[in-house]
Amino acid sequence: MLDFGWAELLLIMAVAVLVIGPQEIPDMMRVLGRGVRRLQYVKFALSRQFDDFMKEHDLEDLRNGIDPDRDDKKEDDSGTGTE
Repeated sequence: MLDFGWAELLLIMAVAVLVIGPQEIPDMMRVLGRGVRRLQYVKFALSRQFDDFMKEHDLEDLRNGIDPDRDDKKEDDSGTGTE
C-alpha cells in the first residue's frame, strides 16, 4: 500500500469526518472506489496492449532482457583486447 500506519489512518479519517462530514463519507468512498477501479482497468488494458504489441512484433527478448549467454556478446568481448 502506501505504508500508512494505524495512527496515520485514524488521523486521515478524523480529518475526513471534520472536512467532508459524516453523511458524505459513504458517497466519497464510493467515488474513490470507482476511480481506483478505473485506474486498475486502465493499467490492465495498457499492460495487455503492451504484451500484445511485443508478441505481434516478436520483441519478447527485449521485454525479458538480453540473454547474457548470447554468442555475439562473447565475440564482442573477445575483440576488445588490451594493448
